[in-house]
Amino acid sequence: MMNNTVGKIERIHGDLKQIVDGLPDENEIAKYYGKDALSLIDIMIRRLSDE
Repeated sequence: MMNNTVGKIERIHGDLKQIVDGLPDENEIAKYYGKDALSLIDIMIRRLSDE
C-alpha cells in the first residue's frame, strides 16, 4: 500500500516539475514557489520510502 502511495506522489512530482520547468523565466515568483513545492514533495517521498 505504501509503495502505491509513493508511486502516486512521484508521478505528481514529475508532473509538477514539467510545469515548473515550462514556466517562462519572467515568472520568477511562480518558479520560486514551484521549486519549494518540489522540495517538499521530495522530502515526503524520502520519508514515506523510509517507512
